[in-house]
Amino acid sequence: MRTEPDRVVIDLSAAHIRDASSVAALDAIETKYTQRGKSVEITGLNDPSADLHGKLTGDLAGSH
Repeated sequence: MRTEPDRVVIDLSAAHIRDASSVAALDAIETKYTQRGKSVEITGLNDPSADLHGKLTGDLAGSH
């Protein structure tokens, strides 16, 4: 039996979100875990990545 943590932290300090597919992938991860009652935190986004994520999150087909 595999157990999942109650809190998931995605550290993107060494990454850059460049397009909508990256935002959609993060949305899918967030949706998967929040539907299971888990909390999800995305940390370390640089300003351009945070701006793009903020503009697109939840607005993409198949997310949330």
